[in-house]
Amino acid sequence: MQLILNSLAAAIPGHVFEQGYLQILHEGRFANAVVYRYKDEKYNLVIKDFSSRHYVVRKTIGRLSVHQEFKAISALRHIPAVTPECYRLSECMVAYRHIEGETLSAYGASGHQLEPAFFYQLEQSIRAMHDTGRVHLDLRNMGNILIDANGDPAIIDFQSSIGWARFPKWLQKFMRYADITGVYKAWERYGATPLPAHKKQFLTRYNATRKWWVFRGYPIHRMQVRVQAFAAHVMSLNIVQNILEKFW
Repeated sequence: MQLILNSLAAAIPGHVFEQGYLQILHEGRFANAVVYRYKDEKYNLVIKDFSSRHYVVRKTIGRLSVHQEFKAISALRHIPAVTPECYRLSECMVAYRHIEGETLSAYGASGHQLEPAFFYQLEQSIRAMHDTGRVHLDLRNMGNILIDANGDPAIIDFQSSIGWARFPKWLQKFMRYADITGVYKAWERYGATPLPAHKKQFLTRYNATRKWWVFRGYPIHRMQVRVQAFAAHVMSLNIVQNILEKFW
């Protein structure tokens, strides 16, 4: 934990970070970051840390994930649904301002429903993200959409986010539609009113196409031709993780 405190002090000079305000939120699996929360009278931060992971994980998945998340949040922090502060603490550690709220999955599990205005606002935020040239790629995961303290949508976990412009046009659309259909999927599950017919039709068509997408469920940024990205993709597969966990 002292490494994290030292890294925070280096990234945010002039503030004293104390161990009593730092706690572990999630231990994570072998190839996932350990997630911490630091909260004192001035700062309320989430820290993702791969520094305690195996060397191979640190140099592949860890390094790439930290780079992707820092780059994405830095580019999108002007959007109200995205946290406005992000700090790259090291090549395998990133921190950003914590957003108070509840995930859609937890909110829905409690039996609550959301009005259409919430989903329209979420869709607007996603389109604003697309206007910057970036996609999220994991918004069909209801744990990555929050209802913040004001009841507004917030988006978290940008480690899969990439710029879409360099891809073929058909793939650009597929990636943007993956984000947008995350809104429609959430509306269908947790909306107080039915999903509008034209959005329902769009979601149905996309789901039919998505069934044939060979990389469904895995971050597309790991498909990059760089060896580092390829290694990250391979090691992120559950079957690989399960095998390696038996030996490391």
